[in-house]
Amino acid sequence: MTLNKFVDKLLKENWDDAQIKKFIGTYHSAYFAYARDEALRDRAASGGVVTALLWHLLKTGAVEGALVCRSKLVDGSVQSEFYIAKSLQDLKASQGSKYITTRFSFEALPLINASDGSLAVVCLPCDARLLHLFFQKHPAVRDKVKCVITLFCGHLSTPDLTTYIVDKLRPEPGAELTDFRYRAGHWRGQLTATYQGHEPVVRPFSVFSDYQNLHFFSARKCLHCCDHTGYFSDIAVGDVWLQRMKNEPIKHSGVITKTARGQAIIESAVVGDALVTEGQAINEIVESQSRSLKIHYNISARAKAGKLLGEKIKDEVGEKVRLVDFLVAFLLMFNHKLTEKYWGKKLVMWMPKPLVRLYLYFIKGLEVL
Repeated sequence: MTLNKFVDKLLKENWDDAQIKKFIGTYHSAYFAYARDEALRDRAASGGVVTALLWHLLKTGAVEGALVCRSKLVDGSVQSEFYIAKSLQDLKASQGSKYITTRFSFEALPLINASDGSLAVVCLPCDARLLHLFFQKHPAVRDKVKCVITLFCGHLSTPDLTTYIVDKLRPEPGAELTDFRYRAGHWRGQLTATYQGHEPVVRPFSVFSDYQNLHFFSARKCLHCCDHTGYFSDIAVGDVWLQRMKNEPIKHSGVITKTARGQAIIESAVVGDALVTEGQAINEIVESQSRSLKIHYNISARAKAGKLLGEKIKDEVGEKVRLVDFLVAFLLMFNHKLTEKYWGKKLVMWMPKPLVRLYLYFIKGLEVL
């Protein structure tokens, strides 16, 4: 047995049906998958599955457009932007993870509502919930959306964190940012920042994710959400964080079909050579996201911690809160509240990186418990 497989076995949990249902919701099947076309995996964060699915739907005429999100630069600052992709080039522009706040209600819903043709929609679980509520009031919009794909959510960050990283990586004062990609490549991936007149600055994604995982600069709305994979989607897609997958030559995505419609789309993409899939027990997907699923779902712990931190959070799940659950929730929410303050932001930016990493390991240890 290799070391990576041994680590997976050592950390493996027994997931019962009740746990899976509350974390995942209803589902049909589960897979590890990747895009068959290598070119679609090149700039992707996790196997190119979503790009391959959308391109398959567009090529076959199943949809006429795909609502996706990309990063854009406005006066040297990184922002997010929703748009409707209708070509492979459009789809490639949206590849890679984004970890900056978005405005789905104000930007995406009007685009979907105004579109004349059939659509696939790619969004976060919280956005899928908003879309579900929108469908109830606008059945005509529901009819033209042929597929909803959610991305496993690691929560969003305010623009301040991105700005801090951009400034930290700037090769010289005043160098203009011309391109920024949060994460692409194998396993944890790499962050790339490109400045005018300089070679791209490529760093491990951890230069950003160490702060993000600690919930420094976290978006406030993420404190109030318990949906990690997408209760209101047809297909959910995300990373596979299993040690035995670390050395696979091609990075795989975890895929969950949530509806009969989603299942049919995956099967069509396999037959059409868009995807390579390997069927999995749903437990494998849950195991690959075990730490994030539990932390994300346990809004009960955040509701209790919020009472001490002046943050009112509605407990939608009624989970039992153990001491370690409360402690993790309190620390993460404290970090969030800290970076809402000017002096708190400066303090976090001043912290030596080894101290940030040590703090992260401490909280991850508590999360494993």
